[in-house]
Amino acid sequence: FGTIRFRGSGMRIIGKRRGFSLVELMIVIALIGILSSIAIPSWNRYRQNADLKTAARGIAGDVFNMKQRAVSEQTRYRIIFDLANHRYQLIKGSTGNDVIQTRDLSEYGPGITLTKTTFTNDTVNFFTRGTTDWGTVSLKNSRESTATVTLNPVGRTHVSFKMQ
Repeated sequence: FGTIRFRGSGMRIIGKRRGFSLVELMIVIALIGILSSIAIPSWNRYRQNADLKTAARGIAGDVFNMKQRAVSEQTRYRIIFDLANHRYQLIKGSTGNDVIQTRDLSEYGPGITLTKTTFTNDTVNFFTRGTTDWGTVSLKNSRESTATVTLNPVGRTHVSFKMQ
């Protein structure tokens, strides 16, 4: 592959070509820029909605955990939602303030907020027979996507989403 000579035309090609031309490099950079401008907003939308889903499922998981603890320990438990600060507390006992844990929705990602609950005093009670108060908890993210966690009296939860 060294020197190639063509006898009839007098044309000579010496050595082999290596690397890319400047034009080829600029085309590749332009294509990467175009693909990035399409992919990055889609990725951000996906991430924000995935954070909202994770937060709603985290609340549903805490509901299940409190229900199981109430039955197994024969002690009432509560979850108190703090709408102003976008967090909730897991509490042992029906009247005391034996706080087991406080969860802030910012743990799940930025921009996730508690918007409303239908529970009396924003509190879910878990009774020793495995039953709970009936109601919903609503969340939203900065894209205005919403999640609703619904609890029924037998302690089952359902999570629904409206994604933007």
